Amino acid sequence: MLKIITRFRRDERGATATEYAMLIVFIALAIAVGAQTLGNDLNTLFTNIGTTLANVQVPAPPAAPAP
Repeated sequence: MLKIITRFRRDERGATATEYAMLIVFIALAIAVGAQTLGNDLNTLFTNIGTTLANVQVPAPPAAPAP
């Protein structure tokens, strides 16, 4: 029984899998935060463009020449 417990304590495969899982979670979190920030910035950009275009005054076309 002592051999089984000793072998279990020395086996680090589970620890490695846990480390990889944590690494994947942190990378996914960074991607999610980056996407959220990028989305907010794009939303602000397009809102500003829309506001600017809405305030543009188009000049009247020239009058037709008299016959």
